Amino acid sequence: MSELILDRRWRLQETPDFLQPVGERERSIPRLIGFALLGGFLFVLVSVLAIGVVMTAMMTHGHDLQQVLRTLRGGDRLGPALASYNYVLAMAGLSLFASALVLLWLASRFYQRPIRSFVTAAPRFRWKLVLLGFAIALPILLVAVLGDQALSGEQLHPPVLTGLGATDVASYVVVAIVFLFIAALAEEMVFRGWLLQQTSAFTRSIPVLLAVNGVLFALAHGDLDPGAFFVRALMGASWAWIAIRVGGLEFGAGAHLANNLLIVLLIEPVSLAAPAHEKADIGAGLIQLAIVGASVAAVELLVRSGKLEHSFTRR
Repeated sequence: MSELILDRRWRLQETPDFLQPVGERERSIPRLIGFALLGGFLFVLVSVLAIGVVMTAMMTHGHDLQQVLRTLRGGDRLGPALASYNYVLAMAGLSLFASALVLLWLASRFYQRPIRSFVTAAPRFRWKLVLLGFAIALPILLVAVLGDQALSGEQLHPPVLTGLGATDVASYVVVAIVFLFIAALAEEMVFRGWLLQQTSAFTRSIPVLLAVNGVLFALAHGDLDPGAFFVRALMGASWAWIAIRVGGLEFGAGAHLANNLLIVLLIEPVSLAAPAHEKADIGAGLIQLAIVGASVAAVELLVRSGKLEHSFTRR
């Protein structure tokens, strides 16, 4: 695992393992334009097909199209409340993952390198690092959620505590873990995988790499509320730093899962409805700064301890 060596302007002096596959093909503007056009088309097409598969499954189980559309927008529920959210979780996870996988496959063809090179610099995907990222992020985020609740004075209404039976709750939790993980991995593949590496083809500046990744990650979520945008940009930038430091997406995918899982378990179920716009919350922004700082500090301790060395082969 290579060290991160920077000059006084925070520019990379040596290429980290995760960015080493980037070469002249990634620096070709015509190739990049062609990939963006074709990749964008395929991303949307596969997303629509995946959504159609889930909608077909819903209608196969006796629900008409209007019911399905209302459910996906966060309106009427089909049967038990939590069970109906499972369809939305499946739709979000499958559409994101299928689209991201097709995008990386296309990138591997355009840039003539393995799909794995967009995911990890290690010889294989490190599931232990996913679990570690989840285990480190979960308590930090839980403290943040409780802290935000204390600052806002609002009461939590956890979806898993709605008085439904244990079977419905267990189903919701399992489905949430599975589909939120593949959704989180999909976002990491696109933003901390392809986008981070592609950006590194044109700049060696760490601040630029992190800023581009964070801002585009926030923009992709479609919520331009200043508070929400700032929080997502911070998260995207911190996960980009972590991907560079640990040489892959595994830790970030685990942390990303912890973030999304806490939201759907403790705050609100996932919905395809447009995000509600609220005033910027300074307290939430400060809490997010603390989360980012704690997560990055944990990763730095892990990297500097040398415990990741055995999972790497230098390129």
